[in-house]
Amino acid sequence: MKNPAFRRDSNTPAPIRSGRSAAATSGGEELLEAAQEIEREQQAALEAAPIEQTYQEALAIYVQSKFAQVEHIEDRLENLIDRQQARLQQAQAGKPGFLARPGTRQVWQTNQAQQQARLQVLHTRLEVVREIKEGMGIHAPKIEELATRKMRAERPDLASDWDAMREAARRHQALTRKQEQERKQAQEQRLGRSQSLGLSRTV
Repeated sequence: MKNPAFRRDSNTPAPIRSGRSAAATSGGEELLEAAQEIEREQQAALEAAPIEQTYQEALAIYVQSKFAQVEHIEDRLENLIDRQQARLQQAQAGKPGFLARPGTRQVWQTNQAQQQARLQVLHTRLEVVREIKEGMGIHAPKIEELATRKMRAERPDLASDWDAMREAARRHQALTRKQEQERKQAQEQRLGRSQSLGLSRTV
C-alpha cells in the first residue's frame, strides 16, 4: 500500500523547491525520512498484529534469510570446487616426464595429493551445506531450526509471548478433552442405570 504522503494528482503541478529543499533531496534527506516513515508504519502494523501472526511472519523472514545465506554458501563452495578442479587439470598437464629428476616428480606428486585432499574437503563441506538446506531436523527443517534459534535470540519478548500463547492453547485443549471424556462417562453411566432399571422392571 502506497503512503498517501507520496500520492500526487497528475493534474497538480509539481511545487517549486527552495534551494534548501533541493539540497535536502540531493543529499538523500527526504529519502531517509521516507524510509524512516515506512519503518514506523511497519512497526505499528507489527505491534497491532496478533501474537501468532507476528511470530509466524517474523519466523518466515528469518527462514528466508537463513535459506538465502545457505544458498550463497552453496554457490561459493561450488565455485571453489570448479576452480580447484581447474587447478588439478592444469597441474596434470604439467606432470613431469620420465626424464625428470626424482625430486621434481616427488614434489609434483605431493602437490597433487594436497590439491586432491583440498578438493575432497570442499566436496564434503558442500554435502554438509546441502544437507542443512535440504535435510530434516528433529522437529522441523534445519533451516527453520536455525532461523528459530536466531529469532528467539534476537526477539526474546516475542518468543516469550508465543510460548505463553501456545501453553494456554495446550491447556485449553487438555481441559476440553477432559470435559469431553467426563461427558461421555456420565452419558455411559446414565445409559447403564437406565438399562439396569429396565431389566429390574422386566424381572
